[in-house]
Amino acid sequence: MLMMNLKVGIAKVEYTPEVGLPLMGNFRDDYGARGVHDPLCSRALVIEDPHGTKVALMSIDICMIDRDNTALMRRHIAVQTGLRPENILIAATHTHSGPAPMSLGLLPKSDDDAVERFLTKAAAAVVLANQRLKPSRLTFGTAQETRLSFNRRLHCKDGKTHMNWEGLDPSFVIEALGPVDPQLATLTVEQDGGPVATLVNFPLHPAILAGDNWLYSADYPGYMAECLSRLSGNDLIPIFFNGCCGDVNHLDYSDRTQGRGFQMTQRVGYLVGVAAFEARNRAVPVEGNSISISHEMVQLKRLRISEEQHRWAQEIIRKAQEQAAPGQVDGLPDEHYARMWAEMYPKQGQDDFAEVCALRIGDLGIVTLPGEMFCKFGLQIKRESPAKHTIVIELANDALGYFPTREAFDQGGYEPSTGTTLYERNAGEKLTASALNQLNQLFSS
Repeated sequence: MLMMNLKVGIAKVEYTPEVGLPLMGNFRDDYGARGVHDPLCSRALVIEDPHGTKVALMSIDICMIDRDNTALMRRHIAVQTGLRPENILIAATHTHSGPAPMSLGLLPKSDDDAVERFLTKAAAAVVLANQRLKPSRLTFGTAQETRLSFNRRLHCKDGKTHMNWEGLDPSFVIEALGPVDPQLATLTVEQDGGPVATLVNFPLHPAILAGDNWLYSADYPGYMAECLSRLSGNDLIPIFFNGCCGDVNHLDYSDRTQGRGFQMTQRVGYLVGVAAFEARNRAVPVEGNSISISHEMVQLKRLRISEEQHRWAQEIIRKAQEQAAPGQVDGLPDEHYARMWAEMYPKQGQDDFAEVCALRIGDLGIVTLPGEMFCKFGLQIKRESPAKHTIVIELANDALGYFPTREAFDQGGYEPSTGTTLYERNAGEKLTASALNQLNQLFSS
């Protein structure tokens, strides 16, 4: 059965906050935003099936949102729409050029009043989408974009794992330590015979603009939206959801010309936009007209902080109070790790719980995961999914740091470092297993 009995509402809201709020995603000696390069937006779909089941999918141009941020937006939306809070799925695009709604180690957050203002303004996208429900048809498409993604973890001749932003001599590199996922997926909403919105899912870090940019920007997802709108007609609303890209970025260590800045951001965004246009134009109808959703709070053990690590952290924090460190474009300084370890130390004996969601819309499966997942996990979920079509979204409903693969902990490097990752070494595998178990349950009925 084609999805002709669904109703879908779409909305886009520009939420760009006041200049001066701290940017999130990189260590800087001055965090305050100095201006606006391009607007920050939230975009949403609300989907209702013939039985009255409703779900909302919202994307927000921001680095990350934690569970408290998510709860704030869910409450705001639920009061105004009647949507069940757990049926509201909210994902950060992960731009490093948006305001900070949460603190993380050394990285500061915006003041509470500002956070509430800009998050509730962004949440209005779901409220508006809920008011615009119309009979709709959904189509799903894919394309391959192989020119943009690079696994940033590199096995090198010194036997160590280096990151691709270190400016390495290509002859020093032996191989990349993980895969990339070149598949771009689209979910397009058609109303009155034409496309009105396209959800774009692509696993690539939106961190082209890094610690040397002080302007609000959506990074490459903003240019993707601009490109896809121009190709499709300016009334179309593109909605970007990031895939599993915790170890994937745009930097080719063998080509120093492929760097940072707005020109590179536009290049990547437009190539992604063209791929999305291609995927949408060869899409097939999503079949079925019922919606079901599943949630699991997955129990995770926290990494332990030794007494020696705790003493080191306290000493680094003491020294930092005497002399501030300069900013840096990539990576994080010792003071950040010291503050993270100091925060982790008193909680290390307490297990945490991570929200993993699975959504079925006809023969389409959608998974949301609460952190920066290594690419391998997204590939596994799509490969083993029982759904005909599968979309995997990271940094949704929470921000729990990096989830590396088990082997990455032995390899070392940035992402598995204690403080960059917060949980036991099989945490990523546990989240992946939960996602697949939930999909299997949804698609077995």
